[in-house]
Amino acid sequence: MENKRFFIVSAAVLAIGIVLSGLSIAFGIKTLKADQRTVSVRGLAEMEVDADMAVWPVTFTVSGNDLSLLRQDIEKKSGIITSFLKKHGVQDADFTLKEPAITDTTTDPYMDQTRKRDKYFAKVVVFVRSSNIKAVAAALSDSINLMDSGIALSHDYDSRVEYHFNKLNDIKPQMIAEATQNARKAAEQFARDSGSKVSKIKRASQGLFSIDDAAPGLPERKSVRVVTTVEYILAD
Repeated sequence: MENKRFFIVSAAVLAIGIVLSGLSIAFGIKTLKADQRTVSVRGLAEMEVDADMAVWPVTFTVSGNDLSLLRQDIEKKSGIITSFLKKHGVQDADFTLKEPAITDTTTDPYMDQTRKRDKYFAKVVVFVRSSNIKAVAAALSDSINLMDSGIALSHDYDSRVEYHFNKLNDIKPQMIAEATQNARKAAEQFARDSGSKVSKIKRASQGLFSIDDAAPGLPERKSVRVVTTVEYILAD
């Protein structure tokens, strides 16, 4: 008899436990679903800035049949170029004369040896890296006058002027804040359309910053962009 009563009581306790567990699971699912009511949006921030660094490999070539005379020609024309740069406001610390790359045409198997040409060719680079954008731009626009000194500058891909913006860390906080604000505006519009309200941020990620020319032919002016992705919790 006692065993029968114990069995009945145990069964009742087990049944109650199963019911309570079911209720807990039910409430847990409801809470989980409520947490999943989110909206994920992107916010864009853009800013135009002036480039703060100019890089210009000022490149020219000289040729000759005597290495001693070739050296003198390199030194003379390099001096003309450095004086030209300083005349336009580029400081001594902003340029470096690189080691000339000299080619002996008589040892080059790809040269047509039947054609008459100078024996030696030297490629010379005065490497300019300056934060004085205006000075570099002025020198570049006036560089055609170097032809009067017998210097023809190269204008190939490796000799082009590049303008950079290196102060990204100074504007990062402002741009991230702006991108996040724009993301929230988008989230609020979604929330209004669904009869909800925007609550806390559930997660957020920052995209890469991109720096491009503000317009074709305007490398001195840069456009900086960043996109943030933010997931907001929605509340009734």
